[in-house]
Amino acid sequence: MMLCARRRGDVPEDTPRKIKDVQKEWDERSTSYDAYFNTFGGKLDEYLRWKLIKESLPEDKAARILDAGGGTGMVALPLAGMGYEVTVSDLSPGQLRVAEEKLRRHGLSEKVEIIGGDIAALPFPDELFDLVLAVRGPISLSIDPSKAVVELSRVTKRGGRICVDVSSRYWAVIQEYGRDTETALKLIRSELDHACGAHGFGRVFSPEELEEAFVRNGIEVTGIYGDFAYYLPEEMRKATKWEERSYDQVTEILERLSREPSVTGMGNDLILVGEKY
Repeated sequence: MMLCARRRGDVPEDTPRKIKDVQKEWDERSTSYDAYFNTFGGKLDEYLRWKLIKESLPEDKAARILDAGGGTGMVALPLAGMGYEVTVSDLSPGQLRVAEEKLRRHGLSEKVEIIGGDIAALPFPDELFDLVLAVRGPISLSIDPSKAVVELSRVTKRGGRICVDVSSRYWAVIQEYGRDTETALKLIRSELDHACGAHGFGRVFSPEELEEAFVRNGIEVTGIYGDFAYYLPEEMRKATKWEERSYDQVTEILERLSREPSVTGMGNDLILVGEKY
């Protein structure tokens, strides 16, 4: 899943990518993206996010849910199967075509509204959704991550919940530490905000930066969790067969690590859960 950082000279560029380049990349990856979730790493990726999403779900099945940066419908499809009404928004037409086909195949098209759009300029009125989701990196990959936080918060109802993830600053530091100490130092000093994160080149956050960004926009943060799936060896993450006992053991370790405050910031991703006040 991870792509290498863009570089200008000897250090990564500290700017987001152009919107047309992001769109083109994800259009090209649309037909192969779902294959990742058939691997051990993909199943682990789903495990922690789904646990936190389920803890945030409204009891009322008529509640409105936004899956921002929802891509191929990996979140929207099971939510629709549970009876929820979901709106999927994504920058990539290719990703949304895959989502539309999957929903049609499962007879769930009427439960999901599909709308093309940039997460940094959501085409929805204020306080429309009871639950807002943005998982698997859309904030970090956005051309304007700060505006994406503003937009996600804006469309969340007062009293509504939000669950998002971003690439971790300190994980990026660790990746650069052994190959480029200058870049690692700039990252840990917060002199550099864009790096090669778990989802590709994009904005990285510390837990404090992530919390502050949402608090500024009216979100009471109820938890920040670290995802440690990328610490497993690559061959283990890419495996397509595994023992159930091994999966159970690894998911328990990941869940315990995710909730341990002393190591949260070291996760490859940070997952924030909050409520709009």
